[in-house]
Amino acid sequence: MTIRVGSRKSKLALKQVEIVMKCLEIEDYEVFKFSTEGDKKSAMGYSQFDKLNFVEDIENKLLSKEIDIAVHSAKDMPADLNKNFDNFYITENVEVVAPREAFGNEWNKDILIFRNDIEPIFKKDMKLGTSSLRRQMQAKFFLGAQNINNLNGNINTRIEKLENGEFDCIILANAGCKRLGFELNSVLLDDHMTQTSQGLICIQKCKDFILPHSEMIKNILIRREDGVDVYLNNINMGNKFLREVGADCHSALAVKAWGEDYSGNHPAIHAEIYGRSKYISLSSNESSSEDEAILEALEEFYKKGGKDLLNEHY
Repeated sequence: MTIRVGSRKSKLALKQVEIVMKCLEIEDYEVFKFSTEGDKKSAMGYSQFDKLNFVEDIENKLLSKEIDIAVHSAKDMPADLNKNFDNFYITENVEVVAPREAFGNEWNKDILIFRNDIEPIFKKDMKLGTSSLRRQMQAKFFLGAQNINNLNGNINTRIEKLENGEFDCIILANAGCKRLGFELNSVLLDDHMTQTSQGLICIQKCKDFILPHSEMIKNILIRREDGVDVYLNNINMGNKFLREVGADCHSALAVKAWGEDYSGNHPAIHAEIYGRSKYISLSSNESSSEDEAILEALEEFYKKGGKDLLNEHY
C-alpha cells in the first residue's frame, strides 16, 4: 500500500517528510506538495496571520481522503487543534529517555546567523532580520538590537537575503537549519526562550486511517493508553495556556510547558511575555496536575500585568 503524504513545498517541509517516513519505517510513499494560504501570504510580505493558514489547506486534503497523512512543522499548528485528526509529534532525537531534555537541547533553540563576511559578534546597530514578534522583542531586550527589520520567506530565501547583503544577521530556528545541512556563521541563542513545539515535527491523520505500526508509533500508542504521550501532553498544555490568555504563536510571548511524563516529573509552565518597553517572566511550581500548573501560571500572568503587555502590540 502506497502511503499518500501531504506537505508544503519548501525544502525544509520535504526534508521533514523524509525524516518522518524513515521514523515510521515506511518506504512505499508518494508526496503531494501544496502551496498553502500561509505560503501565499508570506510570499506577499505578510508576517502576522493565523498559523492555521499553513496547515488548513492540507488538513482539507486529509478530510477529503486525497492524502493519508500530513506532515507539518509542529510550530505551525494552531493552538486549537482540529478534533477530526490524530496528531503525533516526533523529533530526530527519538532516543531521549528523559523527555524534558528534548526541550532543552539545541534542537529547540534559535540561532543568530551572520553574513559570511562578518565576524559572529553581535553589535547593537547591525541590521537584524526576523519575522517573529517574539524574536524581535527578544532581540531588543536580550541583544540590545536597535535595527530590527521584518524578514519573510522560507529558510533558503532568508539565508539568500542575508548573503545578498540585505541584512547583517538574521534569527532562525536551529532545527530547520540543521535538517537542511547548512554550515552557518552563527551562534546559539541559549538565553532566548522558544515555544514548546519548536523543533518538533507533527504527523497528522484522520482518526479512521490505520497507520502502519512502526516500533516508534507502537511506543507512542502504548504511552497514550497509559495517558502519557510526552510531546502531545506538553504541547496541549502549552496551547491551553495560550488559549486562556488569548494568545497564539504570533503573540509576543514564549511558553514552555511540561505535562505529565513517565520520569517522575510534575507538570510545570515557564513563560516570558514581552511588551514594547519591558517584559515579565513567570513560572508555576511543579504541580500535582496540569490544570493546577496552568492556574498558577495564569494567576501570575494577570498579577504581573501580562495581558497589558500583550495588548501593547495591537
